[in-house]
Amino acid sequence: MTKIVYAAGSVAHKLHTGQMDKGGNDYFESHLLKVASRGFDWKEKVVGFLHDASEDCDVTVEDVLRMLDAEISKVVENPEENWWEEWMEDIDVYPCEVTHSITDEEREELKNALNLLNHHTASSREEYIAHISENRLALRVKMHDLENNMDLTRIPQPTAKDFARVERYRREYEFLTNALHNCVSG
Repeated sequence: MTKIVYAAGSVAHKLHTGQMDKGGNDYFESHLLKVASRGFDWKEKVVGFLHDASEDCDVTVEDVLRMLDAEISKVVENPEENWWEEWMEDIDVYPCEVTHSITDEEREELKNALNLLNHHTASSREEYIAHISENRLALRVKMHDLENNMDLTRIPQPTAKDFARVERYRREYEFLTNALHNCVSG
């Protein structure tokens, strides 16, 4: 796993400590770790870990990126500290990603995706999903997010409201799948 992905996981863990999902499970373990683990590359994994930070915590995307930089420095300076061992087996990366450093262009790509994934930045849910569909990184991470959110086994006794929410997620997932297909074939 790359130092960048380790650092993102650490930042997410710190920001979301004490938060629970709708089923009463630890939010980092039940959601963020699962979304990140579905990521195809380091960018999807980083955004997977951090996608809810500015939405659910009292931080901006810029704050999150500063925290990521600070955490990357810690990982580089203290490689023997292996605080990530408890969850690292859930995250795979390609060997060439291990020594990668974030470029300015990649930082901007992460920033754009994280901003799009904050539903507070859109005037409606439809606008939020439409904007995400125009950014490949945000789109793929949102699909991973929806996949995890549609898993009702996380909720001990789902209600009609939970089933209705999953149906909305299913429609959004279908829309994003079509957008991804158009992005790949277009």
